Amino acid sequence: MDMKELQGKLTEKNLNIFQQIRYAFFILKKLVLDRNDVWWILFFFFISCVKITIEVIIENTGILSFANILQIFKFCYYLALFLFYQKIIFKIEEKNYSRLDQSASKCFLLYLIYYIISYMSRYLPFSLFFDEFHLVFGAGALVVLIIFWIYLFYFIPLFSARPFNLRESWDYNLHLIKGNKLKMIIPGILCFLFYFSAIFVLLFPMFPIFEELGIGLLFLISKFGIIAREFISTFMIIFFIILHSIIYLNVEYLDRKIK
Repeated sequence: MDMKELQGKLTEKNLNIFQQIRYAFFILKKLVLDRNDVWWILFFFFISCVKITIEVIIENTGILSFANILQIFKFCYYLALFLFYQKIIFKIEEKNYSRLDQSASKCFLLYLIYYIISYMSRYLPFSLFFDEFHLVFGAGALVVLIIFWIYLFYFIPLFSARPFNLRESWDYNLHLIKGNKLKMIIPGILCFLFYFSAIFVLLFPMFPIFEELGIGLLFLISKFGIIAREFISTFMIIFFIILHSIIYLNVEYLDRKIK
């Protein structure tokens, strides 16, 4: 199967979860076997290694300057994720990449909004959340946050790959969501379950080995577990972005077909 055939499959009908996963693995295989594209995969794993290293340095030395470096590093990481959405969609559509400065400015705008919201949330009076009223308020805020994230399902791939501004992307995202919420919720839940299952399957056989070597369970969880979790998380992020992009294109292509 080539990309033209995949585009035809995405335009033909609503894909079921098995087809979505199969096509996601097809794209992942294409990336791994292409020597120009495999650098994306290696780059994300390299980022995971650097992230672990910086966090260990901060934990052991307490040097605050590394915390600032970590913040800059996080923005670069989010930019790479944003560009990876564009990379996957353009690879499927066999398009040339758009200008980096335009993509970077879009990502910076989203990161700025995220940073402002995160900064404001730090100063909420969480100490007041111990009485019943504030617990109910906190639960309500969590529900609102979940609903908000549901309504962002198609926004990120749309905003990254289409020549729309923030408002146009949001409006079209709301249009695509109508009747298509479950298409993203179910794969998201499956990826989430697979993530925790993979960590358990990987770590559980290691317990007797580390016990024979005299290495405590706490050390295993705190050190080896962090590394294993980070690498599994990286793989799941890569796979989820590919899966997310396929679901988005399927919904968008069918919407164009109806019009």
